Amino acid sequence: MTGCATRPAALAKGVERSWPDDDTLLKIAGEHTSILSMARSMNATDVTLNRALGRRGLLGRVKKIQRGLAEARIATIEPVEPVPVTDPTRVKVTQQAAQIKALKSENAAYAEALATQEEFWAKVVDIAPVPVEVPSFKTAKRAKGTKPARSVITPIYDQQYGQFVRAEDTPGNQGLFNLAVFDQRLVRWVEGVKGILGHYSEAYALEELIIPLGGDHVEGDEIFAGQPWQLEIDPLQQMFTLAAKMVPALLEVIRFAREELGVKHVGVYCVPGNHGKVGGKRGGARPATYSWDWGFHKLVEDRLAETVDEYVIESGGAVFFYCAGHQFQAIHGDQIRGWGGLPFYGLSRFDGRSIRLHNVMYRYLLMGHHHQPAQIPNGAGETIVSGDWVGANNLSGFITAGSRPRQEVIFVAEKWGVTGTERVWFTGADEAYTPTAIHGREAA
Repeated sequence: MTGCATRPAALAKGVERSWPDDDTLLKIAGEHTSILSMARSMNATDVTLNRALGRRGLLGRVKKIQRGLAEARIATIEPVEPVPVTDPTRVKVTQQAAQIKALKSENAAYAEALATQEEFWAKVVDIAPVPVEVPSFKTAKRAKGTKPARSVITPIYDQQYGQFVRAEDTPGNQGLFNLAVFDQRLVRWVEGVKGILGHYSEAYALEELIIPLGGDHVEGDEIFAGQPWQLEIDPLQQMFTLAAKMVPALLEVIRFAREELGVKHVGVYCVPGNHGKVGGKRGGARPATYSWDWGFHKLVEDRLAETVDEYVIESGGAVFFYCAGHQFQAIHGDQIRGWGGLPFYGLSRFDGRSIRLHNVMYRYLLMGHHHQPAQIPNGAGETIVSGDWVGANNLSGFITAGSRPRQEVIFVAEKWGVTGTERVWFTGADEAYTPTAIHGREAA
């Protein structure tokens, strides 16, 4: 192999080498100052020669002979007369030599860099004339009356109608919720949804409207200790009064979508929340229909069933539906525990268990409950966590669930899946960003 020393013939063949007698070996040793030099003269390796001399008991004598030979040669070298360090001429010459050496090194580096730059620009010059096929981008002229299709989902989560929140019970006095505030936010929701749909209809043909009613529409009364103190009306009133308010609101959005935007299909899909459960967690294994939310859903169904194309109430807590050909699952979200404000770990557990339970590989998951809006990718799909209608309440200081109240409007395309979300805010930016109670000296 190129670059490797050639092994002695005897060693290469695995044959025991024959050596000269002791006197001859000692004579040869006297001609060399090292075992390595001696071995090379005999076409052997220093390791092999060392072993042979050791076996014969000659290694010590050979080293002594060679050491004496080396000392004798060193003795013949004439000493060089040292030049005084303080000699100005010598110091100057030494400094100049060092400078010249450094300059030569710099010149070599500059030359190398220059050659590299010249080589680079030479490549640039060579590549520049190479023809490249440049794509042509033109504004597509859409045929008159044709627009790309979109479906829209307007989830309604965590209205908690009947809850009474006093500003002084919330961090920074930022919370305020009662029946009057709900009425204002309901008007805002109808106007916001209609405005967003009208805006999108200028660019897209809206074909499908899905309205998930995701639970916690009523506040209930036995969910947490002291809750009755946070109620403005009792659950039975909550259920009937909310239904009376929501039916005309939903009918107006549906009318607008059908008559003014040309939406062909409307579906409403309902699941209950934990606040709607009569007795809360302490109620135990009561029937799923023993729920204020379920009663609310049934009251709304009585008025909307003949207006919409499909109205489904899934009292068990999970409903599947299609939107633009993509499968969604809607749950309330209390099934999923959260850590650090968002239920990332709980979502992973729920996803696997849901697929096993239902044997359905859904694409998107809609949920609420956590009062922390989020859009969390999950493989090729996504989990969309809805906002709430309440905002900060008397528990916000403990569970940090005082996000700015809002609801989502989600757009879905058959080819792309979810293509965008819009937000219907219930409080203005200035109101949301600044606490109403700020103490201490004002900033200069």
